[in-house]
Amino acid sequence: MSRTPLVLLSVVGALLSSACMQRNMVTDHKEIADRYAHRNQTECSSWLTSFKSGHKYCASPAFKVAAKAPVGAAAAPAEVIEEIADLEHLTARGEQLYGEICIACHQADGKGLPGAFPPLAGAGEFYGTPENMAGIILNGLMGEITVKGMVYNGAMPAQAQLSDFEIASVTTYVRTNFGNADGMVTPEQVASVR
Repeated sequence: MSRTPLVLLSVVGALLSSACMQRNMVTDHKEIADRYAHRNQTECSSWLTSFKSGHKYCASPAFKVAAKAPVGAAAAPAEVIEEIADLEHLTARGEQLYGEICIACHQADGKGLPGAFPPLAGAGEFYGTPENMAGIILNGLMGEITVKGMVYNGAMPAQAQLSDFEIASVTTYVRTNFGNADGMVTPEQVASVR
C-alpha cells in the first residue's frame, strides 16, 4: 500500500471525528452574546440552549429587545413627560415600552406565540379591569392560564421596577391597540395595586 492513501485516510478520519464531536461552547459564545444580548449571567429562571453546542445560557429576567421601526415609519418621541397622563402621552410611552419589554414574547402584532406566549390582541376578557391588568404586569404571572380558548403554562416575570406611569402607559397601549378598545389606565389605578 502506498503512503498517499494512508495519509489521505488519516486526514479524512480526523475530519470525520472532529465533525462528530460536540462543539466547544466557546465557539458560539459570541453568536449567543450577539443574538441574546438581554441574557442574565447570575440568577436564572429561564434558559436558552445553543443549537450549535448544546450549552445552556441564562435568559432571565425579562427579555428587553429593542423594536425596530418599519422603513418609513415616524420616529417615536424621544422624551415623554411623565406628569402628563393623558391618552396621547400614555400611548406614546407605552409603545416604546412594549417595543423594549413585551414584543419578544407577545410579538409586534400582539398575537403572542401559540402554546408559548398568550396573545394580548382580543384578550380583554382575560386581562379584565385596568387594576387587574396592571397587577399582572406589576407582579408577573405564573401557572396555567387560558386565553382565547388556548391553555398556556409559562411564567411572565414581574415588572415592579417600572414606575406607575410606565405600567399605566404599557397597559394603555395594549388596551387601545391590536384591535382592543378597552380604554386608558391611569397611574393612580396602578398605584392602587402596587
